Amino acid sequence: MKRLFLLLHIACLFFVGRAQEFTGIHTSPYTPFIGIVNQPAELTRHDATWNINVLSGDIGLIRDFNLVSADFWDVIARVGMGDLKYFLASEESLLYVKGRLIVPSLTFKLNDKHSFGISTNVRADGVYNSSNDDLLKIFQGIENPEYFEDINNEYFRSLLSSWVEYDFVWSTTIFKDNNRWLTGGVVVKILNGSGAGYLEMDDIDINFDKESIAHLDMEMSYGFNESLSKTIDGGDIVEQSGDFGIGLDLGLSYSYLPEHLMGVKGIPYRYKLGFVVSDIGKIKHKSTKNQASYFVKMDDVPYSRFRGVETLEALKDSIEKSIDYEEIKGGGFETNLPITIAANVDYCIRPHLFVNTTVLLRPNYYTKLVKLIQKNVWRTNVTMRYEKRKWGVYLPLTYSNVLGWNMGLSARYGNFFMGSSTILDNILSGSNDRQVLFFGMSIPIYSSNQ
Repeated sequence: MKRLFLLLHIACLFFVGRAQEFTGIHTSPYTPFIGIVNQPAELTRHDATWNINVLSGDIGLIRDFNLVSADFWDVIARVGMGDLKYFLASEESLLYVKGRLIVPSLTFKLNDKHSFGISTNVRADGVYNSSNDDLLKIFQGIENPEYFEDINNEYFRSLLSSWVEYDFVWSTTIFKDNNRWLTGGVVVKILNGSGAGYLEMDDIDINFDKESIAHLDMEMSYGFNESLSKTIDGGDIVEQSGDFGIGLDLGLSYSYLPEHLMGVKGIPYRYKLGFVVSDIGKIKHKSTKNQASYFVKMDDVPYSRFRGVETLEALKDSIEKSIDYEEIKGGGFETNLPITIAANVDYCIRPHLFVNTTVLLRPNYYTKLVKLIQKNVWRTNVTMRYEKRKWGVYLPLTYSNVLGWNMGLSARYGNFFMGSSTILDNILSGSNDRQVLFFGMSIPIYSSNQ
């Protein structure tokens, strides 16, 4: 039970270029759940008076791993909290673990104009990025150093951030007539920071010798808050740091239905346009366990020095054993939410058959703290779907400038859904380097006069 509880609470971490959560089902107009996750303007469009989201989760592991299926859940539970061993087992130099857990939430439609919602989310981001694959091999244990080429001007960067989010949603009708409908929505977020930290090594130069690392120098900086240390040492995923912040989502949605299609079953609109800016905000971590920035220079370092390093703190400690450094006291650091700008077009081709196109941009992805990937990350998604009120099938095709192509499959029956935005791509390619899974269940309650 403890393992299950731990797993559910860490169902975390967002995507490098993947802003819409629950990709595929995020296009459905039949789930009020979408209004509290991706587009607050959608909430008032649903006709349920009350809706209880029982439990929903979106979890993902990006990049190539040598894992058996049973290891996947352990990765989700551990990597985002400072564990390096799965990153070091990868054949790639980028690892991203993401997810979101929405515990029971509630929405209420006051009238045809106003709807409200409250929800609690557990979220986190964990990104590890290296410019050179040979950097990983140093920590795996070098057996034949003569095959390695010297490393010059490379980097290793990582960022870990987890938080609990209390959301208050308001959605309203701005304008409505017989065939046009404009709605807006806002989500105000109370953010309670949990484990967070960063480690950045830049300008790494390494000269290899047969018996040892002949020379290593680099610039290194890091910071860990108290909660991250407790998470790593004690396994408490939602150990809160007491650092609070404010976040915001803003959305607009406009739909149009021609007069000759009014009353046609299965055509709620001919087209719908949406725009949303999500995850505006930041958390300041005032209580750091330790924080430092210094220049590292070491000679004749035995390869065994880094063998067996499996956490960020262990890596930091291994380096600090060999150098003198001046620790920065206090100061703290900030982690911004992964702000995203998205626009979409949803078009009804024929009754029950839709195509949705979503384009999104994540500007300056975490570059204020650590330059992890690149300045701008963008993604486009095309989802074909056939759905009725009782059930639906979704086929999302996604391309991002970081991860390339992905193809998924998801399904909904009533108000239970599950799926993956990568499963078809994995089957066709025979690879499991990108695993993104999601699920959800809600209970709509309609008024007696509906």
